[in-house]
This record gives sequence, structure tokens and C-alpha cells, in this order.
Amino acid sequence: MRLRTLLAVTLLSAAPAAPIAWAQSTTGPTVFYSGPGTQKLATVTQGTVVAPAGQSGKYLRVILRGYIATSLLGGPSDSFATRVTGTDARLRTSASTSAPVAAALEQGVGFHVVKRGGGWTKVERAGWILRSALPATLPADPAPSVLHLAPPAQIKQSPVAPPVTPATPDTTPPGAGQAGDVTPVGTTGLAPAPDVAPVATVQHGAVLTPLARERGWVRVRLEGWVREADVAAADSSLARLSAADLRASPQQYVGRTVRWTVTSLAFQTADALRHDMKPDEPYLLARGPGAETSLLYLALPPDLVARAQALPPMAQLIITATVRTGRSDPAGVPILDVSSMTTR
Repeated sequence: MRLRTLLAVTLLSAAPAAPIAWAQSTTGPTVFYSGPGTQKLATVTQGTVVAPAGQSGKYLRVILRGYIATSLLGGPSDSFATRVTGTDARLRTSASTSAPVAAALEQGVGFHVVKRGGGWTKVERAGWILRSALPATLPADPAPSVLHLAPPAQIKQSPVAPPVTPATPDTTPPGAGQAGDVTPVGTTGLAPAPDVAPVATVQHGAVLTPLARERGWVRVRLEGWVREADVAAADSSLARLSAADLRASPQQYVGRTVRWTVTSLAFQTADALRHDMKPDEPYLLARGPGAETSLLYLALPPDLVARAQALPPMAQLIITATVRTGRSDPAGVPILDVSSMTTR
């Protein structure tokens, strides 16, 4: 479903997205992080099914779901409806102490609540694991995602989704919906969960797709566009790094995601002297971030090459990127893998 021009969404906080296309089982124990290589949230056990929802360098953003004994949970934490208060807490695949353990949880970890009952709470959370923790033969890379998962209502779905069939181009006339879609009868609030304060408003005429119903609430999906300059990474654990930080501790920040304003100097391709880049790899020579005058190598994915080639010298860019190395060989210039780029 494509949201048409009739939709007006007023963002009160970063609006989440949940693009779950396929699922895989982990091939061994792996750490579950709040961001790529940042705060440890849990240790996921071998065989746990996770749903990838984005990629950043060697890390995959995944959705972790399961059940926790309600007695081990406490009140809200940040944007999460509940948090782990007990020690030695386990996330299980079903509501039973005999069910397989999906993950060993760190104390204080926050979760979104899906449902409660029978002394158990079904929860879910987005986080990051190493790509190497999943089978080597994965489907096509999921699209990078900057925004984070919304607290969901209950959805009945298979643990492992079937392969995704290529989508048919959307030929729906502007303002029209598909069978079963709904629209607000007036201006309404869009809440992250039932009985929770709204995070956005939706006006009459917006086309919404119902996903689940619970206690007089309807979980809906909508699609639309916002200016990239108006959004930021939702994970508050991401540090505000400088280029000087990267050069001072080149290995410490590998895999860290940054959102920087930089100045583009020139489009180039890597030569044999740049040992930390592939031969002929396209990149932007840039300066920054912000007022810093440090040189940067911004490695580009194929879908951004044409845009980068068309940039004029000294263009101001807002980028989201992952640190490949804080000090490349031999020039000592930081290399970042760009996932999104917009002109300022």
C-alpha cells in the first residue's frame, strides 16, 4: 500500500517501521546489541529464529520475540513498556519454563509488550547481531533502516516466513486504498500501543491497512515520506563521534553508526594504494563532520553512486554511515560505509 497525498502525518517522535520480510535461525550463540556493536542486551542461543529488518556493515538489525515470566518484569524504561528487573532472566520460545531458551537477558533490558496472560508476557524488541550468526546463504540484503520498531499489538504469523514474491507495481489511483483498507473518520492519534499516548496524528483520507485488533484498537500500517534531514537514528545509545575520535581509537568504533553533516569534495574510485578499500570501489572524498576539517572516505553502495557523481564540489550532505575503520592504511583517513545520503 502506498500512502497518497491525502495523508498528513505530524511526527511527535521518530515514527517506527517494521519491514519483516523473512526469518532465519542463528547458527550459534551470538550477542544481541542495542546498536551495531554497542550496548549488550542479551545472548541469543543457537537455533533462535530472528527476523532481519536492516543491515549496517557486518551487523544485521533483527527482531527478537519470545516470552518472559511476568514476575521478572518491571515498569516502563525509556520508550519500552516494560523492562527486565530480575537476574538470570530468560526469553523463551513459548509460555512455559520447559520451553527452549531463545536468549539470556541482561538486567534492565527494555521490551515492547505484545500480550500478557497466565504469568507470562510476550515481548519483542529490535536490536543488532553479527551477520555471521545467520546462515551464509541469506536472501537478498534487507534494506538499511534508520528508524526503529513500533511496540506492536498481537499478530499471528508463522515463525519462519516463506520467501518473498517480487511485488507487483502499485497502479492504485492516488487516494485509493486496497480491499479491507480503512481511513480515519476525522483526525486521530497514532499510538505505538493500545492505551499509550499518540506519537503522530493522521487525518481523514489517509489510507491505512489493518493488521490486528485488540481491545477496541486496530494496529495499522501506513507508508509515507519525510525529509531525511528531519529524522535521526532512534537508538539513543549511538555515541556522538568525531573524526578525531575515530583516528584516536580506530578499532574501538568499527561498526558504529554515525549521522554526520559533511562537505563533499570529489567523487573518486579507490586505487591499489588504499588497502582498506576494494579496487575501483566508488567513494566520496569529503571533509567533516560539521566544522572539523578532517578528510573522510565515504564508501558508496551502488544505489548512491549516480547521485554522488552528480554532486557539485563543496555540497553539504547529511549522511548515515557505519565506521569501516577509523584510520585507513596508508593515509590514516577514516573510511565509512554510507547507507543514506541527502543534500542539506
